[in-house]
Amino acid sequence: MEKRKPERERANLFAKELYTDFSAAILPLVVKDKNGDHGIGSAFHVGDGSFVTARHVMEGKAECSVEIDSYRHHRWLRQTVHFQKPDRFELVALQPLFHPDSKKDVAVFSVPSLSDLPGIPLGGHLDDWINDEQFVLNEVLVLGFPPIPLAKSNILVTSRGQINAVVDLTVAEHVHFIVSTMARGGFSGGVVLSEWGVAMGMVTSSLLKNDMPEELGYLTVLSVEPILECLGAHMLLPSEDAALWDDLFDPGKS
Repeated sequence: MEKRKPERERANLFAKELYTDFSAAILPLVVKDKNGDHGIGSAFHVGDGSFVTARHVMEGKAECSVEIDSYRHHRWLRQTVHFQKPDRFELVALQPLFHPDSKKDVAVFSVPSLSDLPGIPLGGHLDDWINDEQFVLNEVLVLGFPPIPLAKSNILVTSRGQINAVVDLTVAEHVHFIVSTMARGGFSGGVVLSEWGVAMGMVTSSLLKNDMPEELGYLTVLSVEPILECLGAHMLLPSEDAALWDDLFDPGKS
């Protein structure tokens, strides 16, 4: 498995290069509720078969699966996954694991057979270390699976944007970034990559009032600290991150 490049070596990567490096790490998350109705969100691989998504996408659902696309993923998974269906798509069932704090919109899961997918490195910007001025107007790349009307399948949607603001919310803990990209259903759980080639955080919601359509709200991105907490709580922190943080997010040593 290819070693992650240091952030300083990735500082000048453009959006197309980030897409080439990491697009295979983002998967559609297909869910079914108790009434049999389907929904879709996004999830992203952080390494060692560990995936991150938004809690609200999976919580209370009867079935949860990620969708593998043999066209997009063949070169990564040809040795570890055998596609059983005659078409190019296959669902892999999973078991969601939620952040211990029910107020934090983070879930993780493990699919060891998908560990050869590229892993997206999580940024090192913990809440107390964030200087708002360092992030405002930085370029980002948003990746996820908002449904495209009339499309035959789930298509990865990619959008360039900027960080417009760094906010603390009255309804949720941890730092959130406001991103210029339009909010759309299905982006939830998707990754937002910084211009330095690391995950700035995860799309969680659209900030709006009075039940307005979510496209009229702000795209809101949860920073990485609760993601690291959730991965650590379930012993799913990738080995490189565990070594980097020196057991900071190991629940047995807190």
